Amino acid sequence: MTIDESTAHVHSLSPGSERAKTLLGSLILLAVLAIVSTIALIHGGPGREGGPEWLRAVAVVAGVCGVSSLGGWIVARLGAGGPALAFSVSLGGIALRLVLPLLLLGWLSVDPTTAPAAGRLREAGAGGLLVVFYLTLLATDILLHIMWGPKGPLRPRPGA
Repeated sequence: MTIDESTAHVHSLSPGSERAKTLLGSLILLAVLAIVSTIALIHGGPGREGGPEWLRAVAVVAGVCGVSSLGGWIVARLGAGGPALAFSVSLGGIALRLVLPLLLLGWLSVDPTTAPAAGRLREAGAGGLLVVFYLTLLATDILLHIMWGPKGPLRPRPGA
């Protein structure tokens, strides 16, 4: 198979440029996480009184969503070794992005007598925060993948 003009841009990506995109995407995700966390802290939670439980809820949700989103982004960016590896790491990234928030949601749903801390976080609004943080970081991740996702050699270039 020869590299023609229409696929030369795909093969010209160096591993360094892919690492730079992965790092830049990670920094963008962290910046979005910081912005959403700041807005949540300024908002102050249900009733707008804030308090220590609201701060704990923001911290827990930001930690879980940040780790899962950043981990999913990095894992999904590893798939440059062929279609099978790309598919596998994409599934791994999706699983990592989903599992931690779902575990947190399950823990928040536990009976308060069994897990009093979960009940306090739930009352502070951690469930709503989880939805907002997860969806915001997911939308950012999707946009990053659209901007910097792999382009197959058979995909036509615009205007060609």
